[in-house]
Amino acid sequence: MIKLIKIIIYFCTVFSFGSIQTLNAEIAFEDQTKSAGLTTTLRAGYGSAWGDFNGDGWLDIWVGNHTNRPQLYINNGNGSFTNSLDEFWEENSFLDAHGGAWADFDNDGDQDLIELYGNQGGKSDSDKRFYVNHAEELTDEAITRGLNDSFGRGRTPLWLDWNNDGLLDLYMINEKRPFDDRGPTRLMLQQKNGTFKAAPGMTKKTIGEFAQLAYFDSAVHLLTSGWIFYPEKLYRLGDTTLLPIIDKPRRQFRYLQDTAVADFDGNLEDNLLVLQTPTVNSWKLTPTNRQVSVAARGLSSIEKGSLNFWLQGSTRLTIRIDGAFDPWTADMIHVGKSGSNLAKLFFTVIEEEYQKRYFIKLELDAANPEMSGMVPLTLRTLPGIYVGWLPHKGLWRIEIRGTSTFRAKFRAIDAEFEKVITDEREFWNKDPGSKLVMLSRQEGKFIVDENFGYDLADSCHSVAVGDFDNDMDLDVYLTCANGLRNRHNVLLENIGGSFVPVPDAGGASTINIGSGGKVSVADYDNDGYLDLLVTDGGGLEYPFNYGRQFLLRNKGGSNHWLKIDLIGCQSNRDGIGARVVVTAGGKKQARLQAGGIRNGVQDDRRLHFGLANNLNAESVIVKWPSGTRTNLTGLTADKIHVIREDPGCARL
Repeated sequence: MIKLIKIIIYFCTVFSFGSIQTLNAEIAFEDQTKSAGLTTTLRAGYGSAWGDFNGDGWLDIWVGNHTNRPQLYINNGNGSFTNSLDEFWEENSFLDAHGGAWADFDNDGDQDLIELYGNQGGKSDSDKRFYVNHAEELTDEAITRGLNDSFGRGRTPLWLDWNNDGLLDLYMINEKRPFDDRGPTRLMLQQKNGTFKAAPGMTKKTIGEFAQLAYFDSAVHLLTSGWIFYPEKLYRLGDTTLLPIIDKPRRQFRYLQDTAVADFDGNLEDNLLVLQTPTVNSWKLTPTNRQVSVAARGLSSIEKGSLNFWLQGSTRLTIRIDGAFDPWTADMIHVGKSGSNLAKLFFTVIEEEYQKRYFIKLELDAANPEMSGMVPLTLRTLPGIYVGWLPHKGLWRIEIRGTSTFRAKFRAIDAEFEKVITDEREFWNKDPGSKLVMLSRQEGKFIVDENFGYDLADSCHSVAVGDFDNDMDLDVYLTCANGLRNRHNVLLENIGGSFVPVPDAGGASTINIGSGGKVSVADYDNDGYLDLLVTDGGGLEYPFNYGRQFLLRNKGGSNHWLKIDLIGCQSNRDGIGARVVVTAGGKKQARLQAGGIRNGVQDDRRLHFGLANNLNAESVIVKWPSGTRTNLTGLTADKIHVIREDPGCARL
């Protein structure tokens, strides 16, 4: 009855993510970032990885923070975390971190961590790090294990057992370097002595960000991503023969952001939920989802030759100038009617091999009288940047003037770029929205579900999937941005197979700070309801990559749940590659233990099943990578069940 009412409400509203006014949503989140002990300061963000580092049954968090110092949050078991990085880790803090992933690679009962680094956009070389867990001490053993990969432009790693020998292997995804072909993507096979060697035929030049495991055609497959095409490559696990991708042109999937792999249609095989975001350019102005880039070439000293744009609200304005033939100084930044040099204390010059880069930070405060007004037009004749608060418009104005060629990038935090005008014409265009596309595997090919296809008003960058209300179907959560600031994130509730936007994302829309980051999913408080961790920022060079962390706790409800923690014996200890089918109330749900990997993040690898009003699962079937089958009946709801491949395993 509840489902029917919600469907009626849905069809009585206009289907527009920006116009739905009412929905009796059951999913609700609350921001616990500060109370849980996570930082609320701006950081470089990027992704996060959930894993039980100390083996106490409570999930801990690794946040790579891109070019900042990482964080290791230890779960205290009472809803709070302690940043304990210094206690367990001694390393260089500025390593261009991208994806990280936990796994018990050596089958010794604790979680180890691989973190891939981008080598400064693939322009440098440095050894990667592989942190082996020795009695809760993370020790870098990349060189001795053969995983240092000095030239790779690392993206997101994937743990898998490619050859099904019970030892986890590592797919090290590297994006192509800009100036050479060194450091390609490699599949590293683990040897019996714990070292790794590249698998023949699986060293590839790629432009992809991540790879994932998926179950279809009655087998586990490896899918690789490409920025332009998806899927880029497809393999049946253990077989280097490339499989056919799709029966339509792959250009439909340009500008891939993320994909979620799950059984959406209930046929017990995985579908692919693809998130893509087109890009757009405009003359002398490149608005992206994170910043405005202005190519200010030969601007004259007269009004119509300047470039102007406006901001709303108090903000931190960050400016980066590079490619300038003539040197810039702090005196070229003029603030307010008097042209005060308020930027002088925050003016930084960085020398590079071929150019200088200039960084300016301004705290724009409308209540500060020194920032009110603009330098009079008759005095705005010198090259530079002029900033001022215009009370009659309620807007900030930024004007760029110059006589040489240079590039300037502007980033506003918690503000809106209203428009950009050059030669009296408006050229500011907001990013086009994103699109969700569903792929299904049919008769050996991927087929686009033409009845599915969601257009989002904003550019979204990360897509998470889970049964957030435990009603036995999968819901979708997206982090989104547009222009130079975040937009409200989106929660799509699955109602009878239709995805319905939940107002304010059920309390998980987050505030407009950051740059549209990534989201990971985990039940961090072990209450059976899936929570979210959003890490905004990342993806661009300093200082345009800052954002906030948001720990969003699921407030839960009355529905029941079941979680399964797999422990392999003949198979790898984490059970990666195992497939679980749960039957409750006559309905079957399938999950693949795939390590929780998406673009830049790792979700909780434990398998979560909503059970609605069912007090137990009639049947739980586990098919292990080794071929062993475990059949269980009558598993009680609202518990974490540890299922062992072999209860008498000597490894345990």
